[in-house]
Parts: sequence; structure tokens; C-alpha cells
Amino acid sequence: MHIHWPLVVSTTCQRVGLGMYLCALLASAAFGLALPMNIVALATLVFLGIGGIASIFHLQSPSRFFNAFSNLKSHLTQEAIITPLLGIALVACGLNGLLFDAGGASVAIEWVTGVLALAFLVCTGLAYQMRSRPAWNTPFIVVLFLLTAAEAGSIATVVVCLSGGPVVPAALSAAAVVCFLACVATQISYTSRMRTVGYGVNVDAREQPYRTAYITWIVTGVAVAGLGLAAAIMFSSLACAVVALVGSAAGIAAWTVLFFKGALKVKMFPMYPVDLNLDM
Repeated sequence: MHIHWPLVVSTTCQRVGLGMYLCALLASAAFGLALPMNIVALATLVFLGIGGIASIFHLQSPSRFFNAFSNLKSHLTQEAIITPLLGIALVACGLNGLLFDAGGASVAIEWVTGVLALAFLVCTGLAYQMRSRPAWNTPFIVVLFLLTAAEAGSIATVVVCLSGGPVVPAALSAAAVVCFLACVATQISYTSRMRTVGYGVNVDAREQPYRTAYITWIVTGVAVAGLGLAAAIMFSSLACAVVALVGSAAGIAAWTVLFFKGALKVKMFPMYPVDLNLDM
């Protein structure tokens, strides 16, 4: 599949930004952390703004944007409907405590925003679950979108935590490590599955033209992000946490390139036995 770089930037920013908001929200509720959710919401808006600008370059024509609303059963349509609602909710959450005080309604605003953020990520993942592309014809897709968001988001939450305090709570550290390991394990499983999808469209990520993106993901998304996260936790280092977040974001971008390149269409009129993946 042809690589649409604006789409790579857009989906990467969505997962980093929304993952950060969701993980910070869950960490605040589950671990009793007093994280500045208004600042997190504004940072999320910055990521989504960058992603939105990239989406404009991807769509190129306003008619393509309005066409997204043409089929209510389409996950792209559902994503398009959620987008403005999510933007309004993030603005309300971000300005709460800065321009106004929502008081007891603050928690409700934060959780409504969280539900919309999760719905957006799920719709995005489902939009890529296509039967015409065997590599994408699997529930792995939604899981991958959610886990990459959880990985980047948990690391970003560590950054937020270290920005306002000297140490990372043990529970948050453990959650970040679990998200990282679960994400990497699922990505490895997905690359393994790509080698056996059949229909003449098997993909080996270790070979060109996929190898460059695959190696980049290993270096940035696994090595840099993993070592940076470990150092951030061990030494309570904000700088290491930022390095881990940059590595995670770069890894998501590299993985997205591999994700698109490996999404080959089934050949409708096969000419050779290899096109059918037959043992002949």
C-alpha cells in the first residue's frame, strides 16, 4: 500500500495525544494522583491539532471531508462525528481551572472527554479492519491501535508525573511497563501473522521494502522507548522519560509505515500458483 505520510503523522499524533489523556485520567482515578488534567487536555489538543493539519494534506479536497459523513454505518463517519465533540470536550477540560471553574462538574467533564477519546481510537482502529487486505482482516488492528496509544500514553503520564514531582509512583511505573511489554508483544505477534496471511500477499517484515521501517521500529519503539522508560523509573529522570516518549512516538510512526506497506490487496485475477499461495 502506498504510504500517505500525512496519515502517518495524523494517526501517530492521535495515539500519543489521546493515549496520554486516557492514561493520565485512569492513573489519577486508580492511583490517586493529582495530575493536572487541564494541562494534559491542552497538550492533547496540540497533538490533535498537528494531526488535524496533517489530515488536511491527506484529504486535499473539502469534498472528501464531507464525504466522510455520507454513511453513518462507516467507522470513518463515526470518527468524523466524534471529532468535533471530542475537540469541544478537550477545550472545556483544558480551560477548566484556567478561565473558569467547573467545580463538582470537573470530574464529569474529564470522564466524558475520556469516553470520547476512547471511542475515537476504537473507530479509527475499526476503520482499518478491512477484508480486502488480509493483513488487516483481524481484531489485532483495534488491539494494536489501543495498545500503541496505551504505551505512548503511559510513558507520557510518567513525563507529566516527573514534571510535577521527584518520583514516579510504583503503581504507575508498573502500569507503564506492562503497557510497553504488552504493546511490543502484540506488535511482534502481528508481524509474525503477516508472514502467513495467504492469498499471495504474505509479508516478511525482515525483508525489503519493509525492513527499513521494521528496523526503525525496533530501534526507536523498542530499544529507545524501553531503555528510556527503565532509566526514567530507576533514576526518576524527567529527561529519560522524555527520551522514552520521543522514542515511543517515533516507533509508532515507523510501525505505521510498516502497517501500511504490509497491507497488500488480494489479487482478484491471479495468474500464477503463487498468487493463490498454493503449494504447487
